[in-house]
Amino acid sequence: MKLPSAFVRTEEKSLELSSASFAYPQHDGAIRAELAQRLLAANRVEEGFLLSTCLRIEVVVPGPVDHLDEVLSSLLGEFPGATPQIRRGERAVTHLYRIAAGLESPILGEQEILAQFRQSLIEAEESAQVDGVFARLLESAVGVGRQARELLPASPHNSMAAVAAQAVGTAERVAVLGSGIMATAVVDGLQQLPAPPEVTVVARNPEKVAERAGVEVLPFARASVVLAEFPAVISATSAKHRLVDDVDIAGMVAERVTPLVLIDMAMPPDFKPPTGSNISYLSIDDLARMADRRSRSEEADALVERAAADAYRQYRDHHEIGPLIGGLIDNADEIVDEVVHRFAGRLAEGRDEVVLRQTAHTVARKLLAGPVSYLRQEQRSPEAIDVIADAFGVDDE
Repeated sequence: MKLPSAFVRTEEKSLELSSASFAYPQHDGAIRAELAQRLLAANRVEEGFLLSTCLRIEVVVPGPVDHLDEVLSSLLGEFPGATPQIRRGERAVTHLYRIAAGLESPILGEQEILAQFRQSLIEAEESAQVDGVFARLLESAVGVGRQARELLPASPHNSMAAVAAQAVGTAERVAVLGSGIMATAVVDGLQQLPAPPEVTVVARNPEKVAERAGVEVLPFARASVVLAEFPAVISATSAKHRLVDDVDIAGMVAERVTPLVLIDMAMPPDFKPPTGSNISYLSIDDLARMADRRSRSEEADALVERAAADAYRQYRDHHEIGPLIGGLIDNADEIVDEVVHRFAGRLAEGRDEVVLRQTAHTVARKLLAGPVSYLRQEQRSPEAIDVIADAFGVDDE
């Protein structure tokens, strides 16, 4: 996927951090579904963080935009209809932190996104796609996301799952397809309704679904039954393919004598309902439009922006200042070795060389203490790295 030239800028010498977003509402459900399908068939990213949910796909790499371009091409191929939103540096970090905090969701402080973010991070760390300072930056986003939520009004409805539960209306029986993070949240939302319906969970591994009062659990082989009989079905799976063939669902619907509310939260979607049927079909984008109440929280916004700025400074410093400080110390050690070697033959005793080395080493470290301390200050001037590198003869390539 070649990025438009307007998005490609000259990179700085320092290691960058770049991200691409395909998200609601800029990218509709059809585009995201196609991209999600391609992700399922793509090879694993060697280095980078991938977050794929029902409303967004985020790709983050610890490198410049041209490297991000290569990763997107590897994952998604050519797809002219989808132009990602590209962010770099601190803007990319701030966006990630806002996602984890639920500040970019249709509902302020959405609950499920933080769990999805954390799960994606765990998987990326286990597969060695993220590590080191990049991993620490992402881990920090999870902690900041939790802190930000403490500044938001508490509500049992701050959830896309709660919106889905409310959308079933007065249905007395509801089937939930799936048993993951979102499906579990949907069951919670249904049970918190003023008049909770009877809930049936349909899962691939029903034996692994935790028991809860008032919830029936069925195997996936019974999915066709609930589609044919239940008044409302909410699909919240992570299936790689459609659960029911288009022809089969048409047959099930044709046999129904009552309408069906079918809510499809999956991405790619689990269903493509036949036109003209008696199905009331709601996609994840339909739910997002129903839920779009993105008020702002100045306190949470400020917390996230400060945390993101600090996290990016540490990330940048690790790659810019760390090597420079290491170069200063290496140069100093080489000078100490040269001086000791030059004067060693003039010493009266061998142990005097130890004293000379310690003295030279101490002087070198004291001379470097000022520049090193200044480099570590957040308030240092932007050109400080280049100036000090040039002054001390450190190669910063």
